[in-house]
Amino acid sequence: MKDCRGVSDDGIVQLVRSCNRLKVLDISHMHQLTDKSGVAIGQNLTELETFHGRDNYKVTNNSVDVIFQNCKKLVQATFWGCIKLTHVGPGAVTTPPDLSPNNLVLLNLWGCIGLTDDCVARLSTLTNLRSLCVSECHKLTDKFVLDITQTLPQLLHLQMRYLKRITDESLNAISVRLSELFSLDVSFCTKLTVVGLNELLMGCRTLSELRLYSCTQLNVEGGQVTDGGGNRTGGGRQLVQALRHSSLAFLDLRRCQQHQPFSRDEQFLNTMKDLGYNEAMAYLFIKKTDQALLVK
Repeated sequence: MKDCRGVSDDGIVQLVRSCNRLKVLDISHMHQLTDKSGVAIGQNLTELETFHGRDNYKVTNNSVDVIFQNCKKLVQATFWGCIKLTHVGPGAVTTPPDLSPNNLVLLNLWGCIGLTDDCVARLSTLTNLRSLCVSECHKLTDKFVLDITQTLPQLLHLQMRYLKRITDESLNAISVRLSELFSLDVSFCTKLTVVGLNELLMGCRTLSELRLYSCTQLNVEGGQVTDGGGNRTGGGRQLVQALRHSSLAFLDLRRCQQHQPFSRDEQFLNTMKDLGYNEAMAYLFIKKTDQALLVK
């Protein structure tokens, strides 16, 4: 039903009452829908396994609480751009802890700008969660990352694009606590440093994909660059030592430079080749044995 702008709340209510054994529902981009639809979905679709609700701006926690309370078989849930949400996950007052939906594997909260660090309290009950996206949840800080890595150590995929408040403290927590992490996206996170990334790569040996798109502060340009009155080497060369000991197969360093025009660091690029990385495009590196990986 994605993009069906002519469907009203009443239409959704009738649908879910009549087809109450639906397992997959997508109401993305249906901006007209309110909690009347969301609550009806939660009350009627108890067999629901996959739910996609992107840019449903009018939906609030009233809907999400009912969905998590009743949809015990939910495996995949998307609330991308649902800007009125302040928490997501089981734990409403009316939900006994032993009835919390623990089947959820993938949760996409991209752009839920109302979420704060306190939202971890409910997310922590999702003990089967493997993939979490909190990109563009701008209020989240290092405290969120420290708490979520402690309560959900089983995470395999973590997306945190545009979390501009997080620092190397978050990278350290990830490297120590997420022992099975496969992919991490911290693109546009402008407070991370090469030192923190080295610690991440040295500590998180299962990490295969690392996306750092537009982390300009990393400055992977060649040669000496000025920083606070002193000189330092471009960030690319500083990453090499950690890469020698990592299992990384995909590294996105595109737009990780501070100056235009971009200066290519041939020494760094040659070392990457020696380590088995090919440049799929400028500063996007893929191990030769992993060319089938898609560039996003």
